[in-house]
Amino acid sequence: MLKIAVVGTGIIGINHLRAISKSKNCKLCAICDINKEAVASLAEEYHVPYFIDYKDIVHETDAEAVILNLPHWLHCEATQFFLDSGLHVLVEKPMANTVEECDCMIAAAERNNKKLAIGHVQRYFEANRKVKEIYESGELGELCMFTERRTTNYFAPNRPAWFLDKRLSGGGIVMNYGAHALDKLFYVMESEPTEIHAITGNIKNDSSIEGHAQIFIKFKNNVSANITFCGYGNSGYESIYYFTEGALKVTNTTELWKNTGKGWNKVDMENDEEHLLRQLEEFCKLVKGEPSTIPTGEYSRQIIKTIEQIYQQ
Repeated sequence: MLKIAVVGTGIIGINHLRAISKSKNCKLCAICDINKEAVASLAEEYHVPYFIDYKDIVHETDAEAVILNLPHWLHCEATQFFLDSGLHVLVEKPMANTVEECDCMIAAAERNNKKLAIGHVQRYFEANRKVKEIYESGELGELCMFTERRTTNYFAPNRPAWFLDKRLSGGGIVMNYGAHALDKLFYVMESEPTEIHAITGNIKNDSSIEGHAQIFIKFKNNVSANITFCGYGNSGYESIYYFTEGALKVTNTTELWKNTGKGWNKVDMENDEEHLLRQLEEFCKLVKGEPSTIPTGEYSRQIIKTIEQIYQQ
């Protein structure tokens, strides 16, 4: 079984711990977080040692891999450290703040012959997996357009301050949520952008990140995508895939609707909340050298490159 340490025990980190506890292919061997009280409590719950400094994991455990749930600006540094220390790495999206950082991470994986994966977890949501299945089946004809509208209170008081500093976060709503939207498109279509137009801005406050964006992308397969983000209030979230013979709509990431000209009908799916476990199992396959659907560093670099191009508009 693959021995895994988890660095960062926020909400996502805790969900990773739960996923590991359900896996038959790996086991938790250590937890790390700068919040000593919180990490000590989790370590007691999961019966593993805990650390405050992630570098101690390498010297004091037999970990073979690590899952990193850290602020964006630490992704490159921590990933390189663990790869250079001989561990495989699964790092949460976005991969890094810049393409240059992505290249450093990829190089570290190559020189150490270790696996690097990026946690674009929404591709493992049941609704998105079903979209890909229908797309590949051709039952709705050819895909021609995609739209996504996501609104949220991005500047909520409980958002950590580093998110609002572009030097640390790499960007605002596009970096954070655009990584999800782009991965869904790349995952479903397996196509790359050929043309990008975008407008980003912030009319809410004087932070260094953008709070809203409208993005238009044309892909190699001639599909066009229009992505709208607004971080000033929460009025909904939906993605729509327009085909020549119908449409698919995903609402709130979990519900899938189909329209073939007679109105929207809900697609029956299992109430599946095991997306992180599914991602974890794919990471284990990658480490073993088996075929895997988990995004690699090379793949995820393309997402950061696209985000950089959006910011350059």
